[in-house]
Formats: sequence, C-alpha cells, structure tokens
Amino acid sequence: MPLQIGLSRADITPPIGIPMVGYAGRGVSTDIHDPLRAMALVSVDGDATHLLIVCDLLQLRTETVAEYREAIHAASGVAPERITISCTHTHYGPSVDRNDDPITNGYRENLKHQLAGIARASLNKPRPARLGIGRGTCDIAINRREKRPDGVIVLGNNPDGPVDRELIVVKFEGESGEPIACLVNFACHPVSQASQMTALSADFPGRARDMVEEATGVPCLYLQGACGDLNPVRRMVNAYEPARASGVRLGGEIIEALNRIETREASGVEVASTTVALPRYMYGSQGDAEMLAVELESQVARMEAQDPNSGSLWWAKLRHQRVSEAVESWKSGQPLDTVEAELQAWRVGGIAFTSAPGEIFTENGALVKRESPHGDTLFLGYTNGSIGYVPTRDAYPEGGYEVTHACQVDPDAGDMINNACLDVLNRLG
Repeated sequence: MPLQIGLSRADITPPIGIPMVGYAGRGVSTDIHDPLRAMALVSVDGDATHLLIVCDLLQLRTETVAEYREAIHAASGVAPERITISCTHTHYGPSVDRNDDPITNGYRENLKHQLAGIARASLNKPRPARLGIGRGTCDIAINRREKRPDGVIVLGNNPDGPVDRELIVVKFEGESGEPIACLVNFACHPVSQASQMTALSADFPGRARDMVEEATGVPCLYLQGACGDLNPVRRMVNAYEPARASGVRLGGEIIEALNRIETREASGVEVASTTVALPRYMYGSQGDAEMLAVELESQVARMEAQDPNSGSLWWAKLRHQRVSEAVESWKSGQPLDTVEAELQAWRVGGIAFTSAPGEIFTENGALVKRESPHGDTLFLGYTNGSIGYVPTRDAYPEGGYEVTHACQVDPDAGDMINNACLDVLNRLG
C-alpha cells in the first residue's frame, strides 16, 4: 500500500492580555502582530500511523505533552507513543503551562481540544502521496556565544562559532502532482524582535511559512532544529522588520529547494522512542556550588527589595533553588533526581526524523544528522517536552547564559542525548 498523507490546521492565537513567555518579566500581550498556527500531518501506511503536530509556541512541558497526547489519542485513535508534538520556539507567544492565571489556564484547555480536533481532521481523508527531499543553506543565523576580552561569554554575536546552516525540505504531493504539504527543518532561535515586543507573533518562521504558501500553494510546517546557541543575525528591539526580513530570506531558500525536488513513490511508517535519565547539574564541585548559592542568595535579596514581582526575580529564585539542591546533594552524598528526556525517531518513506525535548546546541544536532544510519535525517529540538538547555560538554567550562542560567543537566547530558537519538534511529528499518 502506498504512503498516505493527511493535513489539517488551526489558528491558535490567544486573546490579548494573556501572559507571554520567552523572556523574564515581560508581562502580558498587548497586541497581535500575526497569527499563531498549529498544523497536524498524519502519515499512514496500512496499520502503521504517525501523527506530527507543530505549534507556534515556545515550548510545552512534559506533563502538558502527556495530557495532550491522551486527548489526541481519544479523538483520533492514534497511540500516544506515535504522536509527536513539536514547537517552533517563538518567543512571542503565550504561556501555556498551568499557573494561577485564568487566561493561561483557559487557553491551555482550549488548545488541547484544538490539537485533538486537527489530529482527527487530518485522518479524515489521507491521500496517496509521493515524497522527495531537497537541501539548501541559509545565512540568517549566527552563533550567539560571544567571548568578551575578559573571557566572559555573553549573548551576542560570535561569527567564528559553529553554525549549522543546512536547510532541509521534505515535499509531499499527490499522485497527479498536486501539493499536499512540505516540512522545513532549519535551526535558529526565533528572537528577531528582542525582549520588549509584547505583540503576539510567530516571528520569522511564520513569515517564511506564509511566503512559501503564498508563492507555491504548498502548506508548510516549520520544524525547529538544534538552535540552543544560535540567534538571528538581524535583531531589533520592539520592531518586526528583522523577523520579516529573515523570514523572507529563509522563505526564498525554501522555495528554491522545493522547486528542485522530484518526488517518488514511498512506503513505510515507523516510530521508535526511548527515555533517558539525565544527571542533574552539580556545578563542578561542592565548593563552586556553595559559592554560587551564596552569590544567588544575595542577588535574590537585592531583587526582592527592588521589585518583588519581577520576572527576573523568578529566574533568580529558580537558579538559587537548583544550586541549593546541588549543595545538599554534595553534602549528603544522595544523588539528585534525574531529568527524564524522551528521544523519539520516526521514518516516513526513506526519510528519518529524530527529536529531543530541549534546547540542543547546533554542534550536537549536526552530529546526529551526520552520524545517522539513514542518508536523509532531520533533527528537531523543542519536541515532546521541555528540559531547558543542553550545552555541549566543551561549553560548561566557558559558562554563559545557556550554562549558568538556563541549564539543569550535567555535562554528560549532551553526549547521552546524541547516543540515544542514534540508537532510536538505528532501530528504524
């Protein structure tokens, strides 16, 4: 039986006034610049089915993914382990995970039913499909781990740092050549508008997607890659122009790649997954952890005196909590609870995909693609959960935001994820 593909979509733009996520202390949304979208693509071959859902959101926590998978399973019949939920990682979307805000909790519940609805709709009329793959490159991203003259790593521009500029496009079309969908895999943080923008936006992935659809008529799903240490070259405070420009540049490369793709008959849908227990970050040594705990305790006290409601204070408290837990672990000798991460792989036709639930550095994503046993492999971050940053082993001694502020796993974690992704890829036929 030939491969069959079905597609459905929904507008998931929340109401103005919902708390935003992606930067600390920004507050609530005040406008809608462009809509947020969710798209569901189902791949069917006989009794084998895989469902991919992509959302214009920053991230979804593991417990949220589990809840949504159950709702999608109830609506569609697709087993939860054969459902992949990925986020584009836009920093101009809503908070989704449970908190005390009624707008957030209402949006979260409604989003669950929207995703279940498009999953069911995608299964209504799957069509026989041919597929093909194309490649290109795009230069909108730059390594952001800039080293100052004093050796400190800051969020800036590092033109000599590693960047995976590979653009991969997968095209599905019907037996008569009519377009069904395309998947776009590229790595770059959607932070074009910097931290002050309070208008909801899909950032450059949304503009690239819209451009592709307007120019070609092919529905486009953007699959965010390993962009933990990559930012757009063009950024501007509280202005959409860099997002538009980067989206147009990327969109042009996608269209070029699409036009070069020749599709072929395809068959086969497989899914494999594993869960790895990642060690918690112990901050090098007991002495280093104790020094950092004292420093953060003082920082929290200063911030509480200045503004007890700031988002930055929330971040400082979270860091202090994690470091304090590490200090207690050093003292007691009792290891901290591990961080669970689901690594998934699936194959559609002769093309393989693998995913991780975190902010993976570009070097590790490129390594998995390069060492995959499959000739054509896509790597997705921000998928089936959210565990924070997973730097490369070499990044830990250097420090920087990704290591010092937003990481909860030890230096072994990156290699463990690489190996687990390659393991599940090897389990695919």
